Amino acid sequence: MAHCPPSPCSTAGQWASLHQDSPPPPALSLTPTRDINHRPSWAFRPTQEDLFDRLDEFFPNHDLERPIFDPVQIANEGLPSPVEEALLPPTPTATLREAKLKQRKSIRVRDEERKKVESAREPPAKVANLGRRRSTKLWDIEVEEATPAPVKSGVSPTIPDSLTNEAPPAAIKWAKGELIGKGTYGRVYLALNVTTGEMIAVRQVEMPQNIGDEDDLRQVSIVKALETEQQTLEKLDHPNIVHCLGFEKTKEFFNVFLEYVPGGSIGSCLQRLGKFEENIIKSFTKQIIDGLAYLHANKIIHRDIKADNVLVETSGNCKISDFGISKQNEEIYKNADMTAMQGSLFWMAPEALHSDKGYSAKIDIWSLGCVFIEMFSGKRPWEGDDFVSVMFKVGHNKLTPPVPSDVQLSAEAEDFRLKCFTQDPDERPTAEDLKSHPWLKLPPGWIFEGFH
Repeated sequence: MAHCPPSPCSTAGQWASLHQDSPPPPALSLTPTRDINHRPSWAFRPTQEDLFDRLDEFFPNHDLERPIFDPVQIANEGLPSPVEEALLPPTPTATLREAKLKQRKSIRVRDEERKKVESAREPPAKVANLGRRRSTKLWDIEVEEATPAPVKSGVSPTIPDSLTNEAPPAAIKWAKGELIGKGTYGRVYLALNVTTGEMIAVRQVEMPQNIGDEDDLRQVSIVKALETEQQTLEKLDHPNIVHCLGFEKTKEFFNVFLEYVPGGSIGSCLQRLGKFEENIIKSFTKQIIDGLAYLHANKIIHRDIKADNVLVETSGNCKISDFGISKQNEEIYKNADMTAMQGSLFWMAPEALHSDKGYSAKIDIWSLGCVFIEMFSGKRPWEGDDFVSVMFKVGHNKLTPPVPSDVQLSAEAEDFRLKCFTQDPDERPTAEDLKSHPWLKLPPGWIFEGFH
């Protein structure tokens, strides 16, 4: 420790506790043996069709046959609760209630209806794998989690004290399924929009419970950042960006609803398969650049670009995810005073470690260079170095992540790497600049056919 500058040493413990990224959940939970014949072995997240075929596995805590129960709607309809109805003789009112309940469909019924709609559509062209299936937006719409357990016998649902003749707007019901990912900020679960029958994802960030606790103070900043960026995230719409569908704030969680992306992250693919072949790296890098150029054009700095935060569909389409610490800045390429050390240390640019000078969107370009090294080597940048060592090398000596000895780069690939790691942020190229780099050019007719 004696040779370490004061700044890195003083914060290394904080970094070690706050920014060690958890690996994805074990593959066995989402990759049963029989599934090998249905999708590539690297695809951690199943296709939507696979999920719907196996709802019992991915939503084990839900009664899929039970109609979704809405006590507020029943109260406003002037109908007795299930418990009250059991104490009454059969009446026309009960018959009316039965008819109304038939309109409240179970998850299983919604799935069957979805299948009928899907089968009626014309089959998409083979090349349409890269197209996007739009999910229903949840902005400015009341959403409500469908509780897993059915209403207990003998317990009447909660009825509001004051009822009006006019029923409130129907809430969108959603059901939480299995854990499918862990990020630096929050956990990601499979979710089902029960109202529309669409499969989505939900990132849950815990709401602070004890303000005096240091970890909760960090959670306060994360939640505030998410609330601040709501309007920004609502407008994002790009094929290489995970589409944010809406937010929900409860006492326990801040829920961020996202489009569901089948496949896996670049990080999980590297962990399972090792380094990629060069044309795949070119394709993925170009798509990340396209996504970054779009973000930067919309005045947004991602601040946490790494292999684990880029999802890959089975078609080879890449999507930047995890906007938990993204930041909007009007002067996107001009250094601005921002909270220092936001992101994951091994992917961070030198200027992001110094709060005195500030930083700009160019930190995303440095992080892109780190992902470039990850894909060529199959290992994270600075493999073998600990937090203190990397903080000294990057923050003090301004060194770039080394290229492993077993990685051979062409002249064009090396030029691309050096451009990403340009020391002076003002001289470092923008994402728009990198779009035209010659190394990114793919052979004519090349398409992604999986990993080999």
